[in-house]
Amino acid sequence: MNSERFKCIMAVLGRYELTLMEKQFVGRTKEYCDKDGMITEQQESILEGINREKIRWMKTTAREEEVYISKSAV
Repeated sequence: MNSERFKCIMAVLGRYELTLMEKQFVGRTKEYCDKDGMITEQQESILEGINREKIRWMKTTAREEEVYISKSAV
């Protein structure tokens, strides 16, 4: 993972509420990257998974809110 992609994912994850375990993992991964200048493939895979999960959750939540609002307007 290049540094720009890493920064992008970290910025996106900073917008979402993370579980305690996610916060700990993200924090330790950032520390590891700051120290070593890169992350492992396993860390990259987990970060990408957390990122996809949060984006999917936000899209689902947004759709549900749209449905709720449209039903309330009727």
